[in-house]
Amino acid sequence: MTESFILDLIPKRIKQLGYLKYHIRYRDLAILPNSKIIIPAYNELWFVIDNPVGIQIESAYGFYDGTGEPIAFENIHEHRGEIIVSNPESTIRRIKFIQVIIIH
Repeated sequence: MTESFILDLIPKRIKQLGYLKYHIRYRDLAILPNSKIIIPAYNELWFVIDNPVGIQIESAYGFYDGTGEPIAFENIHEHRGEIIVSNPESTIRRIKFIQVIIIH
């Protein structure tokens, strides 16, 4: 998913979810080899930018698999809830997100 598409989509998704206000942050994360991070994003949307290689993401919205393994039928680029970002590879991997913080 491209940054321009995500930025165009955000206002529509926020409205669909019934909210009016939000903040946007650009996130560029390094995931250590053979590790995972857990992101508590219950009041947020996280959009995967582009197609990161070697990374797996799981959330309430679905699964993204950039490892080349046929795990997911469809790669989901939008995530919410508890987001688990895994790097099953033996080298550091980077992943870029656009984080949308919903204001109640």
